[in-house]
Amino acid sequence: MMDQLSGSGGTPSCSDTSCCSGTSCCSGTSCCSGTSCCSGTSCCSGTPCGCHQISGLILAGGQARRMQLDGQPLIDKGLVGIGGEPLVARMRRYLEPQVAQVWVNANRQFDVYARYGRVAADDPALGENLGPLAGVASVLAQIETPWLAVVPVDVILLPDDMISRLARAAFDAQAPVAYATADGPQPLCMLLRQDMYCGLCDFLQRGGRKVQQWQQLNGAVAVKFAPNAHAFFNINTRDDLCAAQQLLASRKA
Repeated sequence: MMDQLSGSGGTPSCSDTSCCSGTSCCSGTSCCSGTSCCSGTSCCSGTPCGCHQISGLILAGGQARRMQLDGQPLIDKGLVGIGGEPLVARMRRYLEPQVAQVWVNANRQFDVYARYGRVAADDPALGENLGPLAGVASVLAQIETPWLAVVPVDVILLPDDMISRLARAAFDAQAPVAYATADGPQPLCMLLRQDMYCGLCDFLQRGGRKVQQWQQLNGAVAVKFAPNAHAFFNINTRDDLCAAQQLLASRKA
């Protein structure tokens, strides 16, 4: 179903070679046939045809205030280790098979984050301390795909089918934004059209900050996932990090 998502509402052609590093992504099959058009390649592994229309964004630009200790160096949450790797590496691995390109929104340690995707800092022209929507806006301004999938760096157990389900819901509702909900809304786990960029900038410049408020103003559709205490568990504190380590260990046991 993701193959039918396009910024203009039309049906894109898969006769080009934009997917999967220049290889033909739909050889001999219809783009809208519902079958995977990149079978056998890593680009679309495990997702419906159309990942070449979606860029992925890891939000790692926050200040992680609840993890900081007085008198200690600043902590970059995305680089905090869990299971032997930084959080950002885990989230890159989640996104990579489902999107054409991975982006990271970060406001410090750009060289380190660049190992995990193309880095985009918050746009200073929009103002300072605007929250996660500033990171979304900075990446929307640069992507070449019609859609952007967004995930926070600290939600490490997301459902495998989240992006494909958001894409299907956006198509079915003809909505420009879709976001996940389980026991409650998860507004930063979303899929949105690239052409929302100007409206988002306007929202921020008028003083808007709340993600759900912006989504509601733009007709976002909520996608219900089964209640699961772990799927959308996010790591805000050091205690949360310990709990996440235990969750990962229990999954491996």
